[in-house]
Amino acid sequence: MSIEFVRERTFETNGLTLKAKEWGRSGSLPVIALHGWLDNAATFDRMLPFMDNLNVVALDLAGHGLSSHRSVDATYDIWMDVGEVIAVADQMGWDRFAIIGHSRGAIISGLIAGAFPDRVSHVVLIDGYVPMPQAADSAARQLAKAIRENNRFGASSPTFFHDFERAVQARVNGFVPLEVEAAALLATRGVTEGPRGFYWTSDQRLKAASYTKYSVEHLKSFFIAIGARVMLIQAENSPFSPDRQQSELFEWIPQMQILKMPGSHHLHLEAQAEDVAIKAQAFLN
Repeated sequence: MSIEFVRERTFETNGLTLKAKEWGRSGSLPVIALHGWLDNAATFDRMLPFMDNLNVVALDLAGHGLSSHRSVDATYDIWMDVGEVIAVADQMGWDRFAIIGHSRGAIISGLIAGAFPDRVSHVVLIDGYVPMPQAADSAARQLAKAIRENNRFGASSPTFFHDFERAVQARVNGFVPLEVEAAALLATRGVTEGPRGFYWTSDQRLKAASYTKYSVEHLKSFFIAIGARVMLIQAENSPFSPDRQQSELFEWIPQMQILKMPGSHHLHLEAQAEDVAIKAQAFLN
């Protein structure tokens, strides 16, 4: 029987309140689902109803959806999310669990599986890869860029829209174009109304550069440690196809299955949602 949305969940960790959507029932395969950059837990709303025998916690990662924004002295480097996801698993009482991650959430999923190989059984990566490695001699420039951009975006306000529909349309026409229905689903959790109009609630600092990026050697230590079964779903029409350097890093995960499917970067949220769910379900089984 297909899993259904059960309830909203709230988790507290590191002074943050993390919100989530829970699907399915306890006793089934435990899964944590992680959305992409500037998305939220609703990104899995079209995919999960085609799956079964799962207990899924789809998180709003910090700074996204209904979850807290990080404090002004904290960063949105992806390494920060790893411990928070583990804290959610601990609060669910899950010693071992699977992960489904899209885009930025897929990158975080790989880091979690490498840092905690005894905790993760399966990883489904949806159009997201290993982080782009950075040479050690660029660390100073990266830090300076991050400081400048975090100061700039930290002082900026979101874009306000006259009505909800215009906020949705802005996402339809955004950096990564979305189908209207897909954008509307994300907006139900990511758009709110204030005195100046409707706006997307994601923390503006998410648009800033990371303070730290890892070298090839750093990243290798994560990915060669992964013991989980891994499946990577690549969208044929994605603007984020892995480059040669990233593809070479896939050799660190010899057990990874790579599957190319028709669709765009958000294929799990658009017309191909059922197809993605079927492939993910078969893998998790």
